[in-house]
Amino acid sequence: MFERSRGWLSALVLAWCAQGALAAEMPRVVALGGDITETVYALDAQQALVGVDSTSVWPVAARKLPDVGYVRQLAAEGVLALRPGLILATHDAGPPPVLAQLREAGVRIETMPVTRTPEAVVAKVREIGRALQRDAAAGALAQRLEAQYAELAKAVAAMPGHPRVLFLMATEGSPMAAGRETAAASAIALAGGTPVADDFSGYKAVSPEALVALAPEVILLMRERAEAVGGVDGVLRLPGIALTPAGKARRIVFVDGQALLGFGPRNAEHELALQRELAGARR
Repeated sequence: MFERSRGWLSALVLAWCAQGALAAEMPRVVALGGDITETVYALDAQQALVGVDSTSVWPVAARKLPDVGYVRQLAAEGVLALRPGLILATHDAGPPPVLAQLREAGVRIETMPVTRTPEAVVAKVREIGRALQRDAAAGALAQRLEAQYAELAKAVAAMPGHPRVLFLMATEGSPMAAGRETAAASAIALAGGTPVADDFSGYKAVSPEALVALAPEVILLMRERAEAVGGVDGVLRLPGIALTPAGKARRIVFVDGQALLGFGPRNAEHELALQRELAGARR
């Protein structure tokens, strides 16, 4: 019994030492972007994090770290106060003059490219793993994601049809719909849907008449706003929604905005969940 306990204790001490050594090797890291922060945690490198931006809300532990502000409206002073050696940034972190200030202060910044495809998600995981010296963990995560995306591709190929889908970012006043060249349009297409707002790019306010004309079979909104909008019934009370095929069938789906649209390590599993929702729309 004593030998067994001593062996367990030795293994625990070695694990602690290894974790401490890893933390000592890594620079102090600030993550800018919810997808970046999630990837750092997925690679078990969170011990290097000294700060995150306000979009980094998952996992819950990230909310306890110092917050440097909104990822697109950063201030150099707040970031530099954390004495980072490395900043891992999403493609739209900024503004550019602030990033220039941080570089001039000697901080290394690794900016990830726009990520809206399975290949880009996997590449981002590997790139963050390289920056954090977690190549093995990044390789394992990349393989898991590739398997999930392969499963998704097979499920989409087997769908009897590709329902017309509309993503609404906001519902106050005139709803803001996601058009071309948005993360929402990419997420919808990846899950087997057909983005219906394809006559404009970015996000645009749409009138009740336009909503009816778009004739979506499924309407997506962020789960984070479900309570504020009043759930499915609240969405159906918005002008024009009840007259669409989606409204008539009550196919109002709330998705995890950060997981699905952030194209981070949780994207594949949430795309699979959305695909199942969309497959049911044509049954």
